[in-house]
Amino acid sequence: MKINVNQIPTFAIDCSKLKNACEIKSIMKRFGVKYYCYMMMYQKDTMKIGMSADNDWLRGSYGERIYRQAFHVPGWPTRPSKTTPGFKDVQKLMEFWPTVNKNDVIIKVFDMTNYPFQCEYNPSLEVGDLEKDLLDLYEHEHGCLPAGNIRDERKSPQKGRVTSQMFDTLFEID
Repeated sequence: MKINVNQIPTFAIDCSKLKNACEIKSIMKRFGVKYYCYMMMYQKDTMKIGMSADNDWLRGSYGERIYRQAFHVPGWPTRPSKTTPGFKDVQKLMEFWPTVNKNDVIIKVFDMTNYPFQCEYNPSLEVGDLEKDLLDLYEHEHGCLPAGNIRDERKSPQKGRVTSQMFDTLFEID
């Protein structure tokens, strides 16, 4: 399914302007970003394309996926353990860009929080569609996926969808 990117607000997080990686979570919370796709960029190269449509924000943790990966990029005043999530992805990036530093990283965020989801009960389906569209576009332009996309998530089994409109015709809503 193609997502209308024109309906999706975007903004950039310039890691060179941040002192600590946890500020990424504060920015995402300040903007109220619950569901999103992101592109982690090093200079002008796309390092990784990802998404998050989980409900970490219900616990007050916004932007967890981006934070976990960006925190492993060298240059922050503290370093996470190599056993924490996100390490393997960034380790792969370091093979391609051994001099990468957080001051060279910009994260482009596609905020789908207010997107008119057809499946409002499961926004991950359409957030996943945007991620697939972004990966398809990158692969079309470069002939491969970004180095940080270790697994091709586009080949994951597709789940069936019941749109909110269809759901409402099947069940009475009180």
